[in-house]
Amino acid sequence: MSPTPLPQELIDQIIDHLHDDPPALSSCALVCNAWLPPSRHHFFAKITLKAMAPNGPTSCPQERCKRLYWLLIRSPKIIPNVRELEVCEGSPYPGPHPDTRSTTWVTTERTLPPLLKLLTHLKRLDFSATTTFYWKTLPPTFQNAIHAVLSLPSLTYIRFHSWSFSNFASLASLLSHCHTLKGLALSSTTVSDDATVDQEDRLIEEDESAESQTPRLEVLTLDYVSMGYLGHWLLGQSSPMDLSSLRELRVSHFPDASVIKKLLLAVGGALEHFHLKPGTWPVQSFDLGHNCGLRSIRLTLDVVDTAIDWATTLLSSVTSRNALESIGLEFYVDLKRLEGWSSLSALLVQPELASLQQVEIGLFASPTHAEFIKVKEELSGVEDRCVVRLYQLGLKSQRSNRQLTPRISRYEA
Repeated sequence: MSPTPLPQELIDQIIDHLHDDPPALSSCALVCNAWLPPSRHHFFAKITLKAMAPNGPTSCPQERCKRLYWLLIRSPKIIPNVRELEVCEGSPYPGPHPDTRSTTWVTTERTLPPLLKLLTHLKRLDFSATTTFYWKTLPPTFQNAIHAVLSLPSLTYIRFHSWSFSNFASLASLLSHCHTLKGLALSSTTVSDDATVDQEDRLIEEDESAESQTPRLEVLTLDYVSMGYLGHWLLGQSSPMDLSSLRELRVSHFPDASVIKKLLLAVGGALEHFHLKPGTWPVQSFDLGHNCGLRSIRLTLDVVDTAIDWATTLLSSVTSRNALESIGLEFYVDLKRLEGWSSLSALLVQPELASLQQVEIGLFASPTHAEFIKVKEELSGVEDRCVVRLYQLGLKSQRSNRQLTPRISRYEA
């Protein structure tokens, strides 16, 4: 008597539970035909093409690129399973290392452009480099492949890291291929001022097609971005992005605070989450009263002389119209040099924060450290209002850059 096969729903649930275990998924794919599609669904969900620590042939990204390309040519049924692609040009090591082969491969690997065109179901694209990547100097075949990816109706999120554009029109032209984009992250990105604002507007208008559709962003991350006319580019009539539905804004070490203030004002009540890492900005207040939909604020601070002042000043900008539910504060500074915790504690229990449910405070010290314990005692009064969690910064699981990544699942479903 042959065994009764498992219901497909149960098979799917078993394999869903193993979604982040590639060896187990590989084994599941070999069980029988019924197990193959759901195993592939998770196994190929995210493809990473970047140099890794040398542990075999897969540490070479160009070889992995070739293997993937020919695999998809032979088995095109796999293509719909590839929903996320991460590409990195450069070495995983900060300097020259004898154990890695050449990592300058993106513009020389011939299978990369056709591979990009094969990936017709991508939802996320993360393209980074460890040295500056100059868009203007890239081969036309590579640029066309990037255009094809950005034009995909399935694409909802892109991140460019260490890219350089010769002017705003160049970046706007690239983003004009995006029609369904919901999340944009620019990290360590530079846009040169090769043209005046009026010239940029004319160039952008000439490049736009009659049926072009402006994507409505829900997530915007500006992380070490250098753009002279960013405010005009984002908020002007020729902006390639519609920010009226922006729900999450993350800003790190941006050169001009006034642009961010204008952006907050323009977005208004749509904004739900605001993450700011001001860097060396002088302490200043933000008018958050217009952001009546704001539910969450996170502040990352790494300048000891202004850290507490930044926290108290920003929280003082919160009004009862915000209905704030969550506050996150990260202090990457020496706790011994910080004073003013009592003022911060008083702000966290003010009437304007009546909707507050959770406060998370990251400290650059061990929980057994005397200063850590002292801060916990000074903030004990806040625990009567909401849940307070103090945690140690500097651990791999608590790295701040994780918080600069949007919660894609919230708007992609």
